[in-house]
Amino acid sequence: MKHLICAALALAPLTLPVSAAKLPAFDGVYRPAEYPGWSCSADQVGMDGGALAIRDGALWGVESRCDLTDPVEVRDMPGARLFTAQCAGEGETYSYRVMLMQGPDGVLYVIQSGWVSTWVPCPR
Repeated sequence: MKHLICAALALAPLTLPVSAAKLPAFDGVYRPAEYPGWSCSADQVGMDGGALAIRDGALWGVESRCDLTDPVEVRDMPGARLFTAQCAGEGETYSYRVMLMQGPDGVLYVIQSGWVSTWVPCPR
């Protein structure tokens, strides 16, 4: 019994949601690279035409919020992590796998199921 408890405690951190402290390379407010006119205002995160963000262990998209869980380091790709995104937006709930990869100058690549979105960091 004691071994089962120790094994369960050893595995527990692998299933907990990612906290903001575990996403320091990705935390920030962004805009899509292809839309330079999008707002970079932190108070417009998640609004249509508003800023995008990674904060508090979540990815904030247009009218959606996705908790980032189950992080996996990507072998031989420093600055890249694979997550399960558990999302809610526009009255729906859904999940998918997403890879976040930090590029030069703080650019963030959001990669999922056959497409890549480039997010440019907003000035602080």
